[in-house]
Amino acid sequence: MAKNIKQGGAAKRAVLVASQKGGVGKTVAARALVDHLRSNEIRVSAYDADGGVGGLVRVFGTRGSDGKLIEGQDPTTGIGYYDIRADKQRDTLLNAVEFGEPLIVHDLAGGSLGDLMKIVDGGEGMDGLLAGFEQYGYRVTVAHVISPEFGAATSVGTWIDHVGGRVDHVAIRNTRWGKATNDFPFWHGFVDNNGIAKGGNSRGRLLELGGVEIDLPALPPSTFAKVDAENLSFSKAMDDQSLTVTERAQIQRFTKEFANALQPARHLLGF
Repeated sequence: MAKNIKQGGAAKRAVLVASQKGGVGKTVAARALVDHLRSNEIRVSAYDADGGVGGLVRVFGTRGSDGKLIEGQDPTTGIGYYDIRADKQRDTLLNAVEFGEPLIVHDLAGGSLGDLMKIVDGGEGMDGLLAGFEQYGYRVTVAHVISPEFGAATSVGTWIDHVGGRVDHVAIRNTRWGKATNDFPFWHGFVDNNGIAKGGNSRGRLLELGGVEIDLPALPPSTFAKVDAENLSFSKAMDDQSLTVTERAQIQRFTKEFANALQPARHLLGF
């Protein structure tokens, strides 16, 4: 275990990075969050629910001398990994609370809300699962990653239908598609050419529940591609000599912008 690690807030927190829509940048957001926490010596127990092929375990997972992932690794220094879609593995999501770590982050596979419902509730709702977290003193935060597509916005509404205000909500707009509100029409809402108002409902519901919106900064695509291909965390990439000076500066700016963006959501993310 690492020494001299600062703990998160007094209340224990389980953060589920989620979206029912694939391709929204969910794992990039989870990677940035875990990297930020560990770079700032904030203890986090991190899990990848996409099994041994997930993007989180690929970057942060502890490996043996043969380069292969170590099974049963310490999630506070590496990454715990399991397949949320597998009947014999998905229980890991709730079982992680038994260790009592003050901050747990699960990077969920896309579209896995139905799999969460199977853990305790037999596919019918989330009451039992949430009660399990609550019994061990955990408040759950769902970190919804938002892209411009209709499915990313409706994912938030679907989650709220099932968990309401029993959990906290953070919306993370992935700005690789832009920063303006009109770059996210179904999230912020818009009026179409026939004068019909569309979208914005999920955002309104999230804000009514006390949810917070933050932005995930964008890296130039070529820079991110190189970082991703080398399985580098963003903090390590800032000093990696295989990247150009400009690329390292771009990554440094990304991490600084993300740290600033997190500030309004710190209390909901457990630190």
